Amino acid sequence: MKSNFYQWASMAALALAILFPIYWLGVFGLAIDNYESGFVDNITTLDAWDVLFVIIGALEVFVYLALRGSFKHQIEGGLAAVALLVMAALVALFHLTVVVDISLSMGLLANYSEGLIEFVLIASLVILFLYAAVAFVFAIALLLKFAELSMLMKVFACGVLIMAVFQFTVILGIANIFLFPVLMLLLAVHFWRGEQIVEVV
Repeated sequence: MKSNFYQWASMAALALAILFPIYWLGVFGLAIDNYESGFVDNITTLDAWDVLFVIIGALEVFVYLALRGSFKHQIEGGLAAVALLVMAALVALFHLTVVVDISLSMGLLANYSEGLIEFVLIASLVILFLYAAVAFVFAIALLLKFAELSMLMKVFACGVLIMAVFQFTVILGIANIFLFPVLMLLLAVHFWRGEQIVEVV
């Protein structure tokens, strides 16, 4: 039963590796000429991109919780497991901003549209910053056990650390559109193999 669960987690990570860049490259493609205009258009319309946004959020939360479960059973939780739980919560909160898309596209709260759009933009940036901070803590917590980690998780931990540092910036954060899928592919392999996070010596 547990094996089937992690196979589902593997498929979720693989799906994320594919869908994540499709969504974000699509969003940046729409906003490349005028980012502000593109952002406003995106948040005031309800379309397939919003559906994909929700799917990505659900998959990411599931993958983090599955990885947390793996930590909980293999290295008795600890800081890394707590960090993953917080990361999952922040991702869920970030993707809940789609509620604003739904409200504005249906004409609800139209009188407050300008304020809502500004609020969502600021809130999203704050959440992404907090996510980067927690991901940084998660990576450090893993790297403190570097000698004990499996090779796959060593690479993953280093990748998460780089991703977190990139996320703290605006320009370098764009690189995560390509780095994040690589990390998800590593997790997909990890889950599929049922690999131990720590090597048994």
